[in-house]
Amino acid sequence: MASDADESRKKWRCDVAASSIFAAGQGSPVPFLMAALPLAGAAATLTICIPGELRRVVLRSCAISAAAYGATRHLLPVIGAKVPAAKYGCDLLKRPAREPIGAADKTVPESLGLVSGVCFVLALVVTQSFQKEQSPEYSAAMLSVVFAVLLGFADDVLDLEWKYKYVLPPLMSLPLLSAYGGGTTVAPPRVLRELLVRGADLSAAGAFLDAALSALGGGVDAAGRGLVDLGLAYKVYMVLLAVFCTNAINIYAGVNGLEAGQTYATGVAILIMSAVELGRAVGDDGVFDEAENAMARHHLFSVTLMLPFCATTLALLKSNWFPAEVFVGDTFTNYAGMTLAVVAILGHFPVMLMALMVPQLLNFLISVPQLFKLRPCPRHRLPTFDEATGYLRFSRVNDRATTVPDGANIMNLTLINAALRACRGLTEPALAALLLALQAATCAAAVALRFCLVGRVY
Repeated sequence: MASDADESRKKWRCDVAASSIFAAGQGSPVPFLMAALPLAGAAATLTICIPGELRRVVLRSCAISAAAYGATRHLLPVIGAKVPAAKYGCDLLKRPAREPIGAADKTVPESLGLVSGVCFVLALVVTQSFQKEQSPEYSAAMLSVVFAVLLGFADDVLDLEWKYKYVLPPLMSLPLLSAYGGGTTVAPPRVLRELLVRGADLSAAGAFLDAALSALGGGVDAAGRGLVDLGLAYKVYMVLLAVFCTNAINIYAGVNGLEAGQTYATGVAILIMSAVELGRAVGDDGVFDEAENAMARHHLFSVTLMLPFCATTLALLKSNWFPAEVFVGDTFTNYAGMTLAVVAILGHFPVMLMALMVPQLLNFLISVPQLFKLRPCPRHRLPTFDEATGYLRFSRVNDRATTVPDGANIMNLTLINAALRACRGLTEPALAALLLALQAATCAAAVALRFCLVGRVY
């Protein structure tokens, strides 16, 4: 039976992707460089920008993160070997779309995002134990991540329908909502503020918005040059951000390394941005006063949260990269999305997070017709493996099962399929590398624009 399976794989040209310079285990330095370069950039930024008064805190967090990385790498194969056979999955992008799947084809343990999630939470607990003052917001952030890990694992075990997946993120964000004590005032871009305020008075648009927000405990401050207090609407926005982050990662997935890779790139970008902001918080006298700089405290929180997150995600990415030894499962996409939402909310940069997640936002917008049933939507919208060439090509609705007439057999609407259509097919590791390069470029552009144009826009 094993020899028959090997012969089938040879006929399917799986060797084409396995020999790619982007594949792991081929002696190519490319996968290592893809992971190491962002980490080296973050390390250099932390070394240069972190004020001397905070270096002990950051170094301690780095040590805890290194331990979390080691623990995750050690536990992944250990826990993976104990996963019951019923929770093993088949790698659908390494076989023809309509090839029957037998028990022997399910060779990859699923839901191993649980391992990195638990190690991440333990790292947060250890980090907080060293803090002189226990922050209720930090505790709420940890509790939200714990909820995300537990509910994500429940989703993996119970295989919940999509209508329930939209309910889970609000439940995960309840601890954060209950503990959030920050402001609800936002500063719109300068162009919008000029539309809201005329001199010392509100314009017609400003008066209308002020009346609408007053019912939610907010309003528009003319004296504050157009600052907008969203009131309860801000907490609604917090919930919506959590819903978007968790589900946006969940639907932008299916390729080995993509889920962990996109969150790793985003986490490193947040780490770099927060380090630069801490460096800019040093006064003209060269002294950093954390007590008088509230935003600096927020960015220090971001650094201490993102360091163990990036470390554990990198450990998971190493095992999930092509050819995947483990699948991350909904456990990972849930807690990864919640972590990004938490750090953006408590770090007070939710708009910046949207700029860092442009590929996820673009994928969501492309997917809207299928997600909201305006177009036929199969269960799996993954690319299709071409057994004749060993390449992936963009998939259509009927590729895995005939569910619609030929006239409605459209391309599945995802950014992944759009990239394959533009490139006319790629191997799986090359596709993952392309999409992660797009993610990294988007994050780099967003961070650069934040520090180059923010003064002109705001």
